[in-house]
Amino acid sequence: MVYLLQSFDPQPEVLESEDLHGAEVLLSSDSDIDLVLLDLKLHDSKGVYSLLKLRKQAPDTAIVVLSGEDNADVIHSCIDNGAMGYISKAATHDELLDAIKLIVAGGVYLPKDITASYSQAKRGIGKSNAELLASLSSRQREVLAYLLQGKPNKTISEKMNISQNTVKAHLSGIFKVLGAKNRTEAVYFAARAGVPLG
Repeated sequence: MVYLLQSFDPQPEVLESEDLHGAEVLLSSDSDIDLVLLDLKLHDSKGVYSLLKLRKQAPDTAIVVLSGEDNADVIHSCIDNGAMGYISKAATHDELLDAIKLIVAGGVYLPKDITASYSQAKRGIGKSNAELLASLSSRQREVLAYLLQGKPNKTISEKMNISQNTVKAHLSGIFKVLGAKNRTEAVYFAARAGVPLG
C-alpha cells in the first residue's frame, strides 16, 4: 500500500501504525493528516470500534476502511459510522488507485458489487446519476458533501451556520431527489454515481 501511495504526484507523506493506539498517537500529534486507511483487524481493536474511535478523535479527517471482509452488513455499518469509503484488500492496483483518487477528490468509494445491489428502483426514471446529483440545489450539494464526510447534523449545522431543522429539511430534499430512505442510502447513491461534489 505504501508503494501505491508513493506513486501519486505530488507524492504524499505516508505515516504507518500497526495498531489502533499508534494511529491515535499519530492523529493527536499531527493535525494535518488528510486521509486514514484503516484496517478493521488491528491486533488491539476489532471491527467498527476502530473506526468509531478514530472518527471521535479526528472528526475532520477522511477515514477509509481497507479490509478483506466482504460482508455487506459490515460495509453498511462502516458507512453508517462515517467512513468515506470501503476498499477490498482483493482490489487490483488500478482499483485501489481509482478509489483513493475519488476519495481525495471528495467522493465516496464502495465495492462495485455493493453499489450494484443498490436497487435501480430507488433512482429517478430516465435520469442518470450525474443528472440527479446536478439537480440538487447548491445548499443541498453542500449538505450532501458533509454527509459523505460522515458529519452529524449538529456539525453540518455549525459549519453551514444554519439550524439543525434546516439541515434536516435539506436532507429530506436530498433523499427525495436521490430516491434514498436515509443517510446511508444517499452515500451508497453517491458512491455508485462516482461523482465528487466539490
